[in-house]
Amino acid sequence: MSRSDSAGRAGARGSRRARNGRRHRGDAAPQDTVVDTGPGEVVEELGPEAYDGPGPEALPEGDEAADEAAPARRAGKRKKKGRKAKGKAEAAPPRRGRRSAPGTVDPVSKFSATALRKVSVLGDRPNQVVNTLAEQSTGKRGTAVLGVLLGLCGVALVVLLGVLFYLLLFTDNSFGGGDDPAMAMPEDGHSTLLPTVFQGESQEQKIFDPIAERPEGAKPLDAEKVFGSDAEKLELDDLTLTLQEAEATDTCTRWVWGEDVGQALVDGGCTSAARGFYQDADEEYVAQFTLFDLSDSEASSAAAKTLDPRNHDTDVGFLVPMDQGVDGLHQGYSQASTQVMGHYLAVYWVARADAGEPEEDTAMAKVNVVAMDAAVWVYEQVGRAKEEQEG
Repeated sequence: MSRSDSAGRAGARGSRRARNGRRHRGDAAPQDTVVDTGPGEVVEELGPEAYDGPGPEALPEGDEAADEAAPARRAGKRKKKGRKAKGKAEAAPPRRGRRSAPGTVDPVSKFSATALRKVSVLGDRPNQVVNTLAEQSTGKRGTAVLGVLLGLCGVALVVLLGVLFYLLLFTDNSFGGGDDPAMAMPEDGHSTLLPTVFQGESQEQKIFDPIAERPEGAKPLDAEKVFGSDAEKLELDDLTLTLQEAEATDTCTRWVWGEDVGQALVDGGCTSAARGFYQDADEEYVAQFTLFDLSDSEASSAAAKTLDPRNHDTDVGFLVPMDQGVDGLHQGYSQASTQVMGHYLAVYWVARADAGEPEEDTAMAKVNVVAMDAAVWVYEQVGRAKEEQEG
């Protein structure tokens, strides 16, 4: 073979390799370049359009397969020609950077700090931008959350102060606990009638010694028990008083008016009270019986003194009458008396239904005597307490 033939064949082979190389190199993205800086070091340079262009998932599978197969074909040819040793061929750095697997999200398009850190062309500025944006976003969210929390705390404080202000100014509350009595006077508009005739008894009689003190754990007064079957009808000769209504309360001061009267009940430990309204068959007379439960006989006696209209050492005050639609006990003439019955204080109050003056007979006095039988329940308590003490 002549030298010219050899040269011609070698040139033809070189031309084919050049065309194959150009065809394979044309398959890759024209904007990507690889700089070989030495064994084991590859620096990728991406153009600006890499941020806006499609990710690896948009590349056709054939192109990526060609990129993977091209280095293998070139390595095989070099091995056959013996240009490089096997170990040197394996250690040779790849001529083209690997792309992400199809279907993954382009890190650059997500603006992640990890992807930007690999872009040597832009340097450290993208990292600074990302960190600055992250710090600003975190600071804004923290400021917003703190503002909302402070606003809620302010609203809660205003509401709490408003509730306390209302309780202090518009309610009567002793802020006491347990069995301490409350100081709650009746609402305005009630009657402030004082009895025309009053008989006060502030000394305890010996018969009530067994109930001189209220026992611990005693239950509050019950209207049904106090005004039971024995107190529903009160009779004397031809006069009969029939119970019309009865009620009980755990706030004694609601049934009295006058600051000193209410304070005496509070100081005396009054925890409950019961009262009933009576009227005769002819509806000519009315009577009201009220029973207060205090701590002991001394407290009962002190409260009785404040109810006496003749006592100038205390402010004037008396009972609030039950509203039964009659004038008696709300205006005009009336008679009242008190009785200390151990730790109980009984108040009897009678009048004509029309609030008129009594006639020249003993009818009004008789009504007063009959009304005292309403305290029959207290005498029953004396008998039970005496049996317990003796037994």
